[in-house]
Amino acid sequence: MKKLSLFLLSVSALALAAALIAPGFVGPKVEETWKQQLGQIQGGRVLDYQRGWFGAEASTEVLSSEGNTELRSNIQHGPVLFTAGGPRLGAVYSETRLTVGQLAPSLRVQLEKFYGRLDHSPLVLETLVGTDNRVLNTLRLEPFTRSDSGGELKFDGARLLFETDYRGTALDGTFEVGAAQLTKGGVEKFHSEPAQGRFHYAVAERRGEANLALSMLRGESESGPLELHDASLQLDLEQLDSGRLKLVSDLVLPQIQSATPISSVKQHLILPQISVADLAHYLGALMLPATQRNWQRVMQRPLQLQQQLAIESANGPVMMDADVDWRGLPVSARPVKLAPGQWLEPMTGTATFSAAEQALMQSPLVAQAMMLRQYGLLLENDGELQMHLEVNRGDLQVNGQQLPPDLFMLALTGQF
Repeated sequence: MKKLSLFLLSVSALALAAALIAPGFVGPKVEETWKQQLGQIQGGRVLDYQRGWFGAEASTEVLSSEGNTELRSNIQHGPVLFTAGGPRLGAVYSETRLTVGQLAPSLRVQLEKFYGRLDHSPLVLETLVGTDNRVLNTLRLEPFTRSDSGGELKFDGARLLFETDYRGTALDGTFEVGAAQLTKGGVEKFHSEPAQGRFHYAVAERRGEANLALSMLRGESESGPLELHDASLQLDLEQLDSGRLKLVSDLVLPQIQSATPISSVKQHLILPQISVADLAHYLGALMLPATQRNWQRVMQRPLQLQQQLAIESANGPVMMDADVDWRGLPVSARPVKLAPGQWLEPMTGTATFSAAEQALMQSPLVAQAMMLRQYGLLLENDGELQMHLEVNRGDLQVNGQQLPPDLFMLALTGQF
């Protein structure tokens, strides 16, 4: 019994000695790796690195065209680490926060729009390097409540967790976005339940995928109240040799409640090649309210897309397939009302549209539908209205017949 007690005491003493001695040997390697990895980040540089026996403090700066942002990191050396989730065994643990007094002006404006005047960082990045060299990063965004003339907005915060190996050859993760609610004058204007998703990216193959699930979203649309249930989005991404991206998305809205007869929507969309800048441009435009979009400016960027859209409604189905190559509208282009045909000149592609007759005749598009039907541009076939378009740099064929683009655009926009 005494030998067992002595053995256990010896093991405990060795473990304690290792826990006390190891951090001093880990520290220099952590500092070397920290500086190497930061050097790989465009615009990143180390301002200060103060290393102690059990940990270190580091100040880094990220430079961008919008200004400079400083980060402050508290680093612990393993093997025993005291993380936000409790004690863990590992090589390194760090918590990185924004330095409130040193933020890029545009970033400060965006954060203070929701959090008010900042006295601490609402963003925290926790990084844990395990004994198996797996790197676990957790990015947390604090909840907030903001009140202004637009109403009161409550957000329950968000968490992004991503894991990779020490070399960063693959990235796996999950994300959770908390519930959000906007009320004005005691009346709810918007509400969404928490959303969850997963993602994976293989660095060597330059391919990735992600999915998002949202149980409920309720708000106001241009046609009145709107409520979605069990929405899902699947994304597949590939970086091409040209540096452009290939993006494939599948959007499913299986349950829609609104002032319109629409009950569900499915969309399959392919962007064969698009630059990061152009993708950000079009996504930014879609985030704006319809009344604030300037389509003449939005459509100045090139866009290639292939789409299959299926809409189910109480009055029957609506389907549209399109394959479009858009070169981009010239800056000097006039508004569509003044020169409608000019908007077909940058385009090559085809589109096929079909809908149950009642689906169009009892929709907000009834005026355009009646005009297109009157001029023989919408053909009736067994209770369906159909139209096939082919465009080649301003040359237009509708259902196989040549048609002046100006006349078609006027009919389509109801300007006759």
